[in-house]
Amino acid sequence: MSASVYVGLDIGTTSIKVAAVTKQLETVFEKQYAYDYLVPQKGWTEIEPDTWGELVIKGLKELFQHVPAETVAGIGITGQMHTTVFVDEHGLSVRPAIMWNDNRTKSSLSEIKQRLESKAETVHLAKIVSTGSPLANLLWVKEHEPEQYQQINKFLIAKDYVKLKLTGTYTTDYCDASTSSLYDLYADCWSEEVQELFDLPRSFFPDIRPASTIIGELTKEICRELNIESTIPVVSGTGDNVASALISGGFENMQPLVSLGTSGVVVIPNAHHQLKQIGKNVVAKLTDEDEAIITQGTVQSGAKINSWWMEKILRTNNYTKEQEEIPLTLLGENEVLFFPHMNGEKTLFADPNLKGAFIGLGLETRRAEMYLAVLEGLAFGIRQLFLSLKNDEAPQYFTIVGGGAKSELWIKIFANVLGYPIKRIQTSQEAVHGAAILAIMGVEGSFVFPKSDAQVIPPDPVISAKYNQRYENYLKLSQHLRLFGGEES
Repeated sequence: MSASVYVGLDIGTTSIKVAAVTKQLETVFEKQYAYDYLVPQKGWTEIEPDTWGELVIKGLKELFQHVPAETVAGIGITGQMHTTVFVDEHGLSVRPAIMWNDNRTKSSLSEIKQRLESKAETVHLAKIVSTGSPLANLLWVKEHEPEQYQQINKFLIAKDYVKLKLTGTYTTDYCDASTSSLYDLYADCWSEEVQELFDLPRSFFPDIRPASTIIGELTKEICRELNIESTIPVVSGTGDNVASALISGGFENMQPLVSLGTSGVVVIPNAHHQLKQIGKNVVAKLTDEDEAIITQGTVQSGAKINSWWMEKILRTNNYTKEQEEIPLTLLGENEVLFFPHMNGEKTLFADPNLKGAFIGLGLETRRAEMYLAVLEGLAFGIRQLFLSLKNDEAPQYFTIVGGGAKSELWIKIFANVLGYPIKRIQTSQEAVHGAAILAIMGVEGSFVFPKSDAQVIPPDPVISAKYNQRYENYLKLSQHLRLFGGEES
């Protein structure tokens, strides 16, 4: 049988996804493998990075039970951005990886920003460095764990560590480099000024490759472990938000994208390659010839607030039943407001101590109204974030992806809160499928998007008008609640 299948791997915050697709993006295998990360102290999130490698091997073994290995032409990879792995000269992790949602560096951010602002060449990086950034994570290890720091040979982002284990190569892509606070967006390379400012060895920095570039192939050891006879090429891959944007149809004529995952992310096109002052400017370089600049912002708590409400407060996992209890007549009429920034905020308020809140509770308030407020709260937060990032040109529609996009109710809420049609890809394609597209591009040299089967949900003008008024109330609430975060932005 000729090679005709492409594999995508997604190194998520709480799970690994493995998918295999044809060139027409027909899914022939897909499975998710959950895991827990470590919380050794309040505000810290870590993971032993070999957890990813073990689950990827498990997933590939299961894949090859359903799909003949000789039909797999390439492997692409994506994953959580920022999460930083520190490896020694043998490619072994010297300590647990510090994750993107870790807050241990919040007390040092002010000093880091001041030092970045001291040089004209690095002042733009002061606007994007945050807790969980690779720069902040490296400096924390340097200060607090000097023995481990001395062992570091390279730092890698989550997906890059998995590539190292699969291929033996040390590479990253332009997306993860450009959002690391270690990359010069104007010179288009690792920042020599940052290296000098913070005394970081150049040897720490991996080579940067376009996302669809083949960077190696499965090692002989991995092939033996997988019990396959022939090796398979692996491409550089990219961060999950770029992979999600790729699934939405690529970067030409791109419309705003909302990803409802562990965090809530807004990604907008930047057609003129102008560096925005709010949000992170992401280099989406898929090939040597093509490059796009997209801007992303984040609501840190994202769709996680949904599972928080359901599993920690209501102590149920029957999401469908709880959402069916919310009457559609309540949309735009709910008197309860919810502030969704439950574990800090990076883009709008730059406050790692920000917390969430309910406002408008009365003795007559029911659980349905509180649950609706949670769902509406993230939609309001995403609208506020989008308006802070947006270009002058109005969008035609929004594309929504991620686990939260599976909720019919939430999609309806987003359509009416944002006031634009929502495009939802019905085949549930996510970042993992974007990773597979990169494999197709790397092996085949190009990729033609198949005709979209997206469902479009329009806003209701009456409900949307009501939400406009509720949004104004939400903005007033946010201005007051940000004062209780613990640090003024």
